[in-house]
Amino acid sequence: MLKNSGCFWILLCSIVALVGCSRIPDELKRAESLIETKPDSALYILKHLSPDKYKSEANRALYGLLMIKTLDKKMLPLKPIALLDSSLSYYQSHSDGNRLAACYFYKARSYKYSLQYEKAMNFYLKALDAVENKEDYTLLGKINFDMGDIYNIQRDYILARHKFHNAHAYYIRAKSQLFAFYALLYIGRTFHEAKDYKKAQIFYQNNISQAKDSIQQGALYFEMGLNFYDSKCLDSALFYLRRVINYPYVTNNRALRYYYLANLYFDLNQVDSAFQYASNSSKFRTDINIQRECYRIMTNCMYLKGKMKNMSLYMDKYVQLSDSLRKVDAQTKGSYIESIHSETREVSKTKQNLVYLLGVLLLVIVLSISVYVWKTRRAKQEKLLAEETYVQEKVGIRKEVMFKHREVLLEKIEKKKMEHAGERKRANASGREQIDLKMYEELFHLSEVHFFQKEMDTVLNNLVTKLQTRYPALNEKEINWCCLHLLLIPVADIMLLLDYRVTSLKKMKQRLAAKVQLQGAQELDGFLNNLLSE
Repeated sequence: MLKNSGCFWILLCSIVALVGCSRIPDELKRAESLIETKPDSALYILKHLSPDKYKSEANRALYGLLMIKTLDKKMLPLKPIALLDSSLSYYQSHSDGNRLAACYFYKARSYKYSLQYEKAMNFYLKALDAVENKEDYTLLGKINFDMGDIYNIQRDYILARHKFHNAHAYYIRAKSQLFAFYALLYIGRTFHEAKDYKKAQIFYQNNISQAKDSIQQGALYFEMGLNFYDSKCLDSALFYLRRVINYPYVTNNRALRYYYLANLYFDLNQVDSAFQYASNSSKFRTDINIQRECYRIMTNCMYLKGKMKNMSLYMDKYVQLSDSLRKVDAQTKGSYIESIHSETREVSKTKQNLVYLLGVLLLVIVLSISVYVWKTRRAKQEKLLAEETYVQEKVGIRKEVMFKHREVLLEKIEKKKMEHAGERKRANASGREQIDLKMYEELFHLSEVHFFQKEMDTVLNNLVTKLQTRYPALNEKEINWCCLHLLLIPVADIMLLLDYRVTSLKKMKQRLAAKVQLQGAQELDGFLNNLLSE
């Protein structure tokens, strides 16, 4: 009797201990309930706690997720990232509602803020896959909104618009007027970025009634001012951009407003005002694009004022940021990553179906050998067809990405030429050559051979690696000529960049053809295009 009673008490104590370990502490419940409505209070509670105080791994994981979620709500840096990684690791092995999806989302957002769009897109797609509660409309809206923002940055405007429409629909169902408004605002921005200024302006005008407070009104008027500016309606642009300067704002909006007003004043030849607003913009937290453009404006202002020492200082900072942005632009587009992700899921489903089919065939074999043989052959044919289709689609996507990369580079070249058009017109022949050399150096960094060839590998489907591997006799200038030729750089510019004359260029092409075992230089175009398509 006593023995049985002792076992009962041991069992009861164990159950109580397990329940105690799994129960969410009241302070974490309190913090979680305050994140959306009173994030300051939630942050105060969490900062006065320590994850180490919790014995339960589940409570430590929840603490990390709540801290990151609160920091994001407060628009603060998502650090320490190790806290989020710990929570993510736990929820990957312990499914807990939508918390795994939330961890993926904030991990993606941390990469997005650091301009690592490839990694960000992979985690956004994982977040979408992990969402268990399909009625968590706010989380679904945020994922779609962020993916739309990346597509918009990467100039995939139709895909971006689709994601923003999805986000808006989710936010409406979540009854979140604020988020729904910004989703509409960014739909308008996709028209603006695509240079459909008339449609963008109509869209903004139709949604003025959706702005419910001065912050939202300021954001909308700012977008309208930018749209007028890019459509060359400078008076209207000045009216709106000056109007929103004193509107309340969030995050880096004050820096953006100063920058665009500085740009407008520079176009209006009001150099002092342009420099002042560009300088003011750099005092606020902003992104690397705006920082670089502010230094561009300040460089040009100093040039017009004849202050060459100050101009050189700002120019150095502009070049440094341009180098960083070039690496950002070289990242794989999100549309490609999403396509590969979808294909991977389809292949996984196909494999699961194949396993099921083989199981059925094993049962059928007992009844009929003939049916088994017929079904096996059919399954093999379907598998080969699926694999062949997958490879063809993958090659097609790779080619599309390559051509888009090349188009982006050509657009940058044209833009640079337009920027230097006035300067070239005033210069003599030697001066024009120096301007062109400087322009191409800014774009391609030909003097940095490793960087240039690595970028050409990205743009031209590993062309440099293929040439170096298969034809080791080729020298650096010959490989560089192949890259510039495929980029459709004018022959005169290529001769300038590689220091060739007409006769020496002709001889180089003949030597190049011989090294790659062609009959003559006229076959180089076909050879390079075939190599590019592999």
